[in-house]
Amino acid sequence: MSVLHVEADFAILDEQLYYNNIFEKIGRKIRPELYEINSKFMPDSQFEAIKKRGISKEKRKRCEKSEDATWIEQIASGVRKVGKEVGYFKESSNRDNNLNARQAAEKALSVITPSTSMSSTQVITFQRFQKLDKLFCNGIISNWIKCSQEKPGVVENGESQKIFIPPGATFHVGDVADVEQYSAINDILFDLVVADPPWFNKSVKRKKTYEMNEQVIDNLDITSITTNDALIVFWITNRKWVEEEMKERFKSWNMEVIATWKWLKITTQGEPVYDLDKEKHKLPYESIVFAKKRSSRREFNIYEKFVFASIPMAVHSHKPPLLELFQHFGIDFMQPLELFARSLLPSTHSIGFEPFLLQSEHVFIPK
Repeated sequence: MSVLHVEADFAILDEQLYYNNIFEKIGRKIRPELYEINSKFMPDSQFEAIKKRGISKEKRKRCEKSEDATWIEQIASGVRKVGKEVGYFKESSNRDNNLNARQAAEKALSVITPSTSMSSTQVITFQRFQKLDKLFCNGIISNWIKCSQEKPGVVENGESQKIFIPPGATFHVGDVADVEQYSAINDILFDLVVADPPWFNKSVKRKKTYEMNEQVIDNLDITSITTNDALIVFWITNRKWVEEEMKERFKSWNMEVIATWKWLKITTQGEPVYDLDKEKHKLPYESIVFAKKRSSRREFNIYEKFVFASIPMAVHSHKPPLLELFQHFGIDFMQPLELFARSLLPSTHSIGFEPFLLQSEHVFIPK
């Protein structure tokens, strides 16, 4: 299991182990260089300047920290201690400003995602191997595609690139709103919805993606595609107004917020990938908000405030899978759904313009 450690206020996850366990049956593993985050994130110019003059011995200016940053700094100390004890963090002399990881990430994104003009509610099931064009009806009509077998399947796109699909995964290339008609026609209601909207960010550059504004989310009829006892999970940015607006949106959906967790991104040495100074633009953590319908009587056994830490994949905006962490809390789901997806998970519906972006032979290599 990829959940290495859990205690009252934090957990440690190994995302690399999670993917390796999924694709072991077909002799594949995720490219390890993607997780060679050996030092904090910084521009090359800053890295070269530090390397040239050495690390400054001068006393750093004391900067004010937010309440969250102060709390997470305390958590990070415990994460580092436990992570070393379980062997997750290791000392490394490789000081290349994460060059291997960045190069691997660039290569991982060099997969062609089809542009489809017509959306379908039909589910096309395949086993073992299939050409992507056939599944998509000559590349024009975007069906919902499901890998039915117990072990991962393989599809091949028009450029002969192999794409590895987790067992039981169903994916659709298209607008997230397509899920509403699919849900109604196929009589499927989801008991978990995980959404990672492409919130506006100057550093985020996603091709063929949404022009992010509130309307993209507001147009989604989340209540109509979910069971009464569903768990609704949204990744949000660290901008306070985004969190507040998301909470107001939950109210308008007649839902209540039950928890807010933080994902702490750490290096292979166990250090946060950015400093925790309040005045810094970038922070080493991201937020995830949990909600449920007000009419639901289901009690989710999760902490209201919690941190989960992991070495991040070098691909920008990629989030760690949380299904096994939910299972640790005794929560299993029959019909999970991921919105704005860029990767696939076992027995999960995934929809977005690039749902299998991180499933190619540039990401998964022979074991």
